Amino acid sequence: MLTNPSNNDFSIFKENLSKCVNAHYKRFYNHDFILNYNSLKKQIGLIIYGNSTIIKTDIDGNKLILRELKENDIFSNLFYQDSKDEIYIQSNSNITEVLFIDYYALLKNCSMNCPFHNNIVLFLFELLIKDNNELNTKIELLSKRTVREKFLFFLKKRVNEYNVFKITTSIKAIADYISVDRSNLMREIKKLEQEKIIKKEGKYITLLNIN
Repeated sequence: MLTNPSNNDFSIFKENLSKCVNAHYKRFYNHDFILNYNSLKKQIGLIIYGNSTIIKTDIDGNKLILRELKENDIFSNLFYQDSKDEIYIQSNSNITEVLFIDYYALLKNCSMNCPFHNNIVLFLFELLIKDNNELNTKIELLSKRTVREKFLFFLKKRVNEYNVFKITTSIKAIADYISVDRSNLMREIKKLEQEKIIKKEGKYITLLNIN
């Protein structure tokens, strides 16, 4: 399994894609809508150039950024579970180029009998499962109400077998990811330390109580 696909993997993937499935390129401009997850039409897309954002809008009109998409990131509404909230992808660069792949063509046998088809399907669905898991995790995280709930959820998803998490970016980056204020997060971390729920030593955070 290609759990961490390299740039070379993607190059081979994109090169062979058009040989045996119905794929087409489409260009979007800043703030253009690329995909609505609530759409009945099942689509798969690969960012070829530029950046875009997955945004969730609730029934009250409140918007929340779920993920930023960059070159070689894949997206799809194949596994999306219907919701009252609207989730869509919007271009956030002057030009965003997307390679759209015909999902139904993937399920058919390749008419050219090329050796790439099965590998492409396996590679693609591995990427889609990874993308879907990341999106569902982010949605679940953002459903948490308090800073504590969000941070502990984030921590539990990332600790190793020894319940240790290494901060590889910054507290500010973590705060941005879980959609809380940095100062509020710092205060909550201190409280969790005082309550002996976590222990922070430099860049390492140990989860002492996983309940």
